[in-house]
Amino acid sequence: MNTKRQTVWLVSMLSLMVVLSAYYLFTQDVDSPEVLTDSSKTEQAAQNATEASTKGDALIVNEVELPTDGEILSEEDQKTLALIEEQGLAAGGVFSELLAKRERKNIEEGNRIMAVIAETKSNIEEPVAAIGELEMLEEKNAKLTGIESELLTRYEQVAIDEQSDKFSVVVSSEKLEKKEAADIIKLVMSTMDVGADQVSVRYIP
Repeated sequence: MNTKRQTVWLVSMLSLMVVLSAYYLFTQDVDSPEVLTDSSKTEQAAQNATEASTKGDALIVNEVELPTDGEILSEEDQKTLALIEEQGLAAGGVFSELLAKRERKNIEEGNRIMAVIAETKSNIEEPVAAIGELEMLEEKNAKLTGIESELLTRYEQVAIDEQSDKFSVVVSSEKLEKKEAADIIKLVMSTMDVGADQVSVRYIP
């Protein structure tokens, strides 16, 4: 249902953009109020992956009137809708891809550590240090899984991507208010013992 509503919304947005383009071609009026004045919001709507921060106003994507259930779409709109639905299904794989990526990274790191531990010919200090490193890796993974489990009580899909001790939290939501983003950042900060500059939040409608 959410995917259908999203795709219909996107079709409406595309239709609106066509109308606006025609309008600007045939009029000299450049003072029309509140028509795509915020380029950042336009980019957010196009990318379907908006980054939220704890500063500024709540993030709100401009809304347009949706067609009623009884309204018949044109052939062009139907083709566009089918394309957007196909792209939407691909976007839905973002979460599984992020989780799979993290899992592969953990397996590779775990294998590397186990190889050091198994190398009995090396200095005894190296296997001992490797054991400690393995414990830290397992603890970090448990914490990330715990954060995702907690956020899954609020959002349909959640994935955390880690790169160089920085954590990007991606949630599935139609919109994300400033307070919601702040709560997620605080949760990651307290759980992972990191600073605010190491945490970012994105949402995918």
